[in-house]
Amino acid sequence: MDVREELKISKDVAPGQELALAILLTREYVAHIQEKEVFEPEGLSSQQYNLLRILRGGPSQGYMIKDLRSRVIYRFADMPRLVDRLEGRDLVERHTCHHDKRGSMVRITEAGIELEARVRVRLDALVGHLDRALAPEETAQLVRYLDRLRDDYRSRLDGSGF
Repeated sequence: MDVREELKISKDVAPGQELALAILLTREYVAHIQEKEVFEPEGLSSQQYNLLRILRGGPSQGYMIKDLRSRVIYRFADMPRLVDRLEGRDLVERHTCHHDKRGSMVRITEAGIELEARVRVRLDALVGHLDRALAPEETAQLVRYLDRLRDDYRSRLDGSGF
């Protein structure tokens, strides 16, 4: 369905506005379905899962909290708060960094590894649906277009800590 039709927009919109609306609306659909079908049944948010995924794939000693921000999808997330919540569920553990006493290292626990694996199975099945909606060459082209858009926006944010 055309984004203007779905949002019941009767007036003309600039191509940039239509593109932004299409991206945002699509993101809302994907995020809502992932939250309801994948993350909420395990008592997680998508941001918490993203952090578990990063820690599972990282070095065994973990990452410093300050270094996690450049690895997460949600760049404006409150990283210490996310870590606190996961630590409260014994999914991650925090310890003093030996080379930087001002910082904390965070690593995933065995319980976190098990939870991440369970969630990943459901997420992989759901994300597989995205591959069915487009032909492989369309998927590759869309990813390239989105990369270019992010590059343009990232250049606007240089120096802002994003």
